[in-house]
Amino acid sequence: MLKRREPFIVSERGLIATLFGLYLVATAALSVFSFYSSQTEQLASTRSMLLTAARAGGHIIGRYFHDIYALDRAPGDVHYRLIVESLDELVADLPDVEYVYSMDMVDGQAYFIVSNETGLDRRRGTLSVFYNPYDSAPEDLFQAYSSGEPVFSDIYDNEWGTFRSAFVPTRRADGTLYIMAADIKIDSRATLLTNSIYSSALIALLALLPLYPLMRTYRRLQRRREEDLERELYYDAITGLPDITGMQRDLAHSTDQDHLSGILINLDEFHAINTLFGYDAGDRLLNQVADAIKKKLPSGARLYRSLIDEYFVLLPDADEQSAMRLAQTLLDTIFEPIEADDRRRITVTARAGVALAIEGAEELLLNAREAMDEARRQSQEIMLYHEGLHPQKRYAENLHWLNEVNDAFRQGRLNPWFQPICETATGAIRHYEALARLTDSRGEIHTPFHFLPAIRKSHLYRQLTCAMIEQSFQHFAHSDASVSINLTRYDLLDETTIAHLITNMHRFGMEGRVIIEVIESESIDYQDEVLKVLKHCKQQGIRIAIDDFGSGYSNFDQILKIDADYLKIDGSLIRRLQSSRKAQALVEAITRFAHSLNIPMIAEFVEDTATITQLQALGVQYVQGYAIGRPTPAEKTELKHTE
Repeated sequence: MLKRREPFIVSERGLIATLFGLYLVATAALSVFSFYSSQTEQLASTRSMLLTAARAGGHIIGRYFHDIYALDRAPGDVHYRLIVESLDELVADLPDVEYVYSMDMVDGQAYFIVSNETGLDRRRGTLSVFYNPYDSAPEDLFQAYSSGEPVFSDIYDNEWGTFRSAFVPTRRADGTLYIMAADIKIDSRATLLTNSIYSSALIALLALLPLYPLMRTYRRLQRRREEDLERELYYDAITGLPDITGMQRDLAHSTDQDHLSGILINLDEFHAINTLFGYDAGDRLLNQVADAIKKKLPSGARLYRSLIDEYFVLLPDADEQSAMRLAQTLLDTIFEPIEADDRRRITVTARAGVALAIEGAEELLLNAREAMDEARRQSQEIMLYHEGLHPQKRYAENLHWLNEVNDAFRQGRLNPWFQPICETATGAIRHYEALARLTDSRGEIHTPFHFLPAIRKSHLYRQLTCAMIEQSFQHFAHSDASVSINLTRYDLLDETTIAHLITNMHRFGMEGRVIIEVIESESIDYQDEVLKVLKHCKQQGIRIAIDDFGSGYSNFDQILKIDADYLKIDGSLIRRLQSSRKAQALVEAITRFAHSLNIPMIAEFVEDTATITQLQALGVQYVQGYAIGRPTPAEKTELKHTE
């Protein structure tokens, strides 16, 4: 009896052939994907590096250099060589950047003004020469000069390798343009493709090799899967902490669930940290915060992970004093600066809700969250839960404020008050911030903290913003003082509100005397749309102030995009300035950054002369707070009137 021949596809050779075919297909697919991903990543990273190099070079050379010297006015040799050497040091610190230089156009002719020099340049004797003609200038240079916008070249090859360039127009004091430029050396397309093929071939090989021993490990993987399922159900993947489900499981085996206490901690604006610094930095931060909290927990306390930016501390037999003291200790620990990466540090702030002697884990977490939310609404760090925070009572309070605001509008009891901003150098007061105040039927004054959350999602919110704009401009119309208006993300994205702002600015002759204060974190999720609105406002002559700067996630590159006219240092830092070395270090870092960009600073919540003196020493140009003056209604705000 003849042995039946098995099909080739299921034979040993067929299996090898199939695996080899899969290997080739996987290698090809991965190579294509890796190649295009590498190209995309290369373009993005080089764009950022080129822009950084060009702008940094501009700071090193200094705008005054281009204002003073021209084709017919050359600098001295010593001065010129010092700038060249400074550019050499800059290029040495920037990975793969070959050249940073400035250029000019005179009668259609391109000239090199000043550039760094490579070792090859010095060996060949091709040194930087002031206003050296550039006869083969690329079209990108002319395009940048004519458009006034940065232009990034395509990737190009020459005898020294593969490069990409950026041309960044910069304006002189007389309004004319010169070009700051940078060249960066990059991998060629052939190199990218070769690297992609090598890495893809290795990845495909490593991916297919385990197919042979796969069946042998099947049972072991089943057991591992059960362990993984338990971790997924009860533990957080980022920090390794047990999650709330894990807490409920732990408490299910506990004999005492009648008197549970805990602290819910929420990191402020954590989504902004992920957006600005990346998810890897956000994950590192979550782990470092978890480690910092664990080190401060008393014996018997257990730490759990709640939502993506929250931690829950379960306390054994806690009283109010010890729980509140522990909550403050944990918040102070979180305030320690954390490394985002090799060059940037993040200072995180947080809020806490404390709930004591609650029956059941679910009710405990709910009450702690109500307390934490109330702390946020009241701009407090810590809040202890009480019966007044129950959701039904909060809904009744919101309804009360909706009716109160509606009546206040009809009866003219919702008006701007004005707080003075003092110039530290002269003591002069030429700026004021407009702050909404509601006078109720009993004559009591209320800040937006009480009524703003209730009206934010109603038509009254736009009405409030527009009323503050119009009343403020009317009061300042016949003076020479400036006024700041606070606008949220909702205001900036509301076309009606922005149109009302600009129309009333012209109506009351407030051109050049209007400042809008925006909070950087509120624009993160709608960055492009908000930046477009801010640019339009600046074109109309409105100045921009970044409020709460330094509150924990500030990204300096973001400030460059916003093109701010003022930075308002976060009040929590100013409050701690006399007592916290960390706060002092952060304020000093902010002032150095602002001075480097020539952006004036305003310090809020200045409440004593000692703080004023310290801020003056740091070079802060403006101060605002009770030490200068409290907010007052329009009729009590004395302004210097123009004829």
